Formats: sequence, structure tokens, C-alpha cells
Amino acid sequence: MIKFHWLIIIMSIVVIFGCAYFKTVKEGLTNNDNIVLIGDSILNNSAYVPAGKSVTDCLKENTNKVFNFAKDGATIHDCYDQLDRVPLNLNTTNTYIFISAGGNDILNRHGYLDSAAINQLFNSYMEFVKALRVKFGSAKINICNLFIPSNPFYQSYQPSIDAWNKLVEEYSYKVGAMYTVVNLHGLLNSPDDFIYDVEPSQNASEKIANIIYLTR
Repeated sequence: MIKFHWLIIIMSIVVIFGCAYFKTVKEGLTNNDNIVLIGDSILNNSAYVPAGKSVTDCLKENTNKVFNFAKDGATIHDCYDQLDRVPLNLNTTNTYIFISAGGNDILNRHGYLDSAAINQLFNSYMEFVKALRVKFGSAKINICNLFIPSNPFYQSYQPSIDAWNKLVEEYSYKVGAMYTVVNLHGLLNSPDDFIYDVEPSQNASEKIANIIYLTR
């Protein structure tokens, strides 16, 4: 009976601490944290959804410190102009920077890219990330991988996007890696997630905002 009593106590403690941990993780970012968005229409889809239903709008339902510098149609090169606009006072440990880039660069090539082309493009991306890290050494960097739109027309891009995402994942595990991967590829997989074939829909806005907000 005594052993059973102690077993109940131990199990109760485990449950309490487990729930506390889950609550901490689920709460995600807070109003003490800054969210900075850099990149393309994946993070700035306001032109494709009803007013108040963009990724930024969904984020602002939970926090008021959202700084969106992303631009529809932006390429990796365009991200440098966005970086120049980010205030230096956001270089703190409470700043979380999210980047979505590379998709337009691949789309602009109109189809399959061989490994050499993908590697060259990815190296350009990493040069940008390094420049960002130099300017914002205290911030936490998060990189969104690429998704495949549900429209069959874009299936020809599958090998290029798979190769790209593999590089994004592999590099994040290297010694001195500078970022965490945000898995949009696994998140946006329903026809309801897209509008105009390739742009994030209102439904996707909520999904993207949620995964950003829960990042820690």
C-alpha cells in the first residue's frame, strides 16, 4: 500500500511538470519578442487575401511586435534591400528573424535545375544569411523551406525544391549553423492553402503565423 501511495505521488509530479513544459512550449513567442519577416510573398501575402487575413495580420492577433519587410516577388538579391531597412535596435536576443527566399529564384529559372545550379543558388542564399548574421548577431534566425503548390503544373519543380530543402536541412546541422528550419513544406499541403495556384491563401496565413508564433 505504501509503495502504491508513493507511485501515485511520483506520477502526479510527472504529470504536473509535463503539463507545465507543454504549456511553456505552446505559448511560443510573447509581446517581449520581436518578429522580423524578410523575403517574398510567403511572408507578405497581403495582396492575395482579404484585408486583415495576411500572415502579418494573423501574427498580430498574438503579439504587436511584428516587423514585416518581405515583398511580393522578392528574390534572394532583393533581401539585401529589406535587410537595410531593419532597425539596428532589433539586434537583441528577443528578436526572431524569419526568412522565406529562393522560391522565386527557382521559379524564374522555369523548371528543373541541376545540382550545380541549385548549389550555386543556395550559396548565394547563405551569403545573404551570413550578412544578416553580421548585422544582427544577437537575433535568432529561422529559415522557411520551400513547399510544392498543389497545382500539378508545378510538379516539374519538385526535384529542384527537394534538392533545395535538403541543403537547407543539412546546413542547419553543420557546426556553427546559423539558423533553425521552419518546415513549410510539410505544413502547406492542401489545395486550401493556395490561391492563384502558388500564393499562400487565408488558410495558409493562419498556418504560417501559427508555426512562427510557436517558434522558440
